[in-house]
Amino acid sequence: MAVYDFQKDVIAASAETPILVDFWAEWCAPCRLLGPVLEKLASQADGKWRLVKLNTEEYPQLAMEYGIRSIPAVKMFYNGQVISEFIGALPEAQVRRWLDEHLPTRSKALLEKARAALAKGEKAHAREFLEAALKEDKNNFDSRIHLAELIFESKPEKAENLVKDTPLEHPLYKQAGAILTLTRLMMQFETLAQSAKNSSAPAAAWNAYLSGIQALRQQEYERALASWIEAITIQRAIDDDGPRRACVALFTWLGPVHELTKKYHRAFTSALF
Repeated sequence: MAVYDFQKDVIAASAETPILVDFWAEWCAPCRLLGPVLEKLASQADGKWRLVKLNTEEYPQLAMEYGIRSIPAVKMFYNGQVISEFIGALPEAQVRRWLDEHLPTRSKALLEKARAALAKGEKAHAREFLEAALKEDKNNFDSRIHLAELIFESKPEKAENLVKDTPLEHPLYKQAGAILTLTRLMMQFETLAQSAKNSSAPAAAWNAYLSGIQALRQQEYERALASWIEAITIQRAIDDDGPRRACVALFTWLGPVHELTKKYHRAFTSALF
């Protein structure tokens, strides 16, 4: 039986390494299912986190202090605080997902600094933090998407590569899709211009669509939106509903509170119907 000094082995130790505390008991059947899963994952953690198993029969005061009413109960401690938790015998795949989402890392810390910089309008600092975050973890998709949003105007190909593998279930998938749409338009203008020559659709629709893409490349977003809305009113089906998708992508990148989104969204909606 391991004997723990909770203050030393959990609270103080969590200042250096996240500590997972498994509150369990011998009589608890679900605890006997979850325990080996946690032990297996801890053995594979490579020092990223440590496991402490606390028998609630032997540490009743700690169980009471942390509000343990049902076991197994797992709490993640970091810097002396509980930062995440779950109850019940989750299967291994779910525990892995929980760890991936909640385990603190240097990459996640840099991402939070980047978000704080973006909130202040400090885009250069945000980009530095995001690039540093990706050096720590190239699969940090939040950082990849935010960085792509910052650089797509000047480096569309790099922005496309950052977001093209974004998982469908990712919370920022919509933003990633917007970047993919915009970078495609910027990089494939010549191909689309050739498609216009070979199309039976009204030339006026293609001309407005292509004019909007040229405006996008020149960062003239108001002209881009106005041109694409004009194309929608003439023939929205060109380039597989391209003018509509272009508007949606630009609105998404600009954000709902941007003055151009507010100014043109009603006209865009009207043009669709």
